[in-house]
Amino acid sequence: ADASDASSGDATRAGKSAVIFGFFAASPRELGFIEKQYARNGFTDVVVVPSVISRVARPSGWYKVFRDNAKLGRAHPTLARHFDVAHCMSGGFLNLYLTRGAGVPLSCDTLLLDSTPILPKPAAFTTFARQFVRDAGLGPLVSLFPRLLHLTLVRLRWAVTAVRLRAQHRVARWTGREGANPYRDIVTSWLRMSSAAAMSGGTVRSYDTISEHCERVLFGRAPAAPAPRRAIFLHNPSDPYLSNPDVLATVEHARNLGLETHVKEVSTSHVQTIFRTPALVFDDCLATDA
Repeated sequence: ADASDASSGDATRAGKSAVIFGFFAASPRELGFIEKQYARNGFTDVVVVPSVISRVARPSGWYKVFRDNAKLGRAHPTLARHFDVAHCMSGGFLNLYLTRGAGVPLSCDTLLLDSTPILPKPAAFTTFARQFVRDAGLGPLVSLFPRLLHLTLVRLRWAVTAVRLRAQHRVARWTGREGANPYRDIVTSWLRMSSAAAMSGGTVRSYDTISEHCERVLFGRAPAAPAPRRAIFLHNPSDPYLSNPDVLATVEHARNLGLETHVKEVSTSHVQTIFRTPALVFDDCLATDA
């Protein structure tokens, strides 16, 4: 898009700030394009946070991101602040959770949830992974690999990872490798909660526990940050990367937590709205009277 595509609301948004939690596998060029779209639409303070697959798309990565954020806490150099808009794209939903949940005081007026949530549970990640492989041109391979078998393997892998992470964390505490980290306890309690379902295979403890915690952290008060003023869900109900029942349930949970919540349905593909029709983002979702 060229400069003529800039929103008519530029003047009213001048000087505003945004943090963008990017989607899985987003290239630097794609993230740069999104940042430029915000700049063209009057946002003068834009922070982009990549969602690296190895760190945000697997439980072992969640632990590392949560631990790193907890160590920084209120001293986080770029995210310990207020933004007018927090834009989470696809896996960026989990990235923001691992930031606010770890005690980083990131707050916002508008939480824009774009082609998400991808909830922290095996079924959601299996759905996402299978479509990702299809779009990579390996559809026939997916057809030969039954979803139930795929889901079972994901659950098994997460269970093994949960046991390993608990053991590693326990050793780190015993040996003092974590140092004088004031947020050590928040990491320990989060790891116990987030790994409980995986260790039982989702039988004794449901994956709903971590999903609901994720929603409370994002839609309510986090350990060091207030709730957003509003949330906007921007999604395509036919998006094969998402479970539409998960989206609808998350919308309902946000409303039950007392958050002003809006839903904008689109026809664009997964995370493509800001690339194809940016006016829907800036003139519709982020209009000053949203």
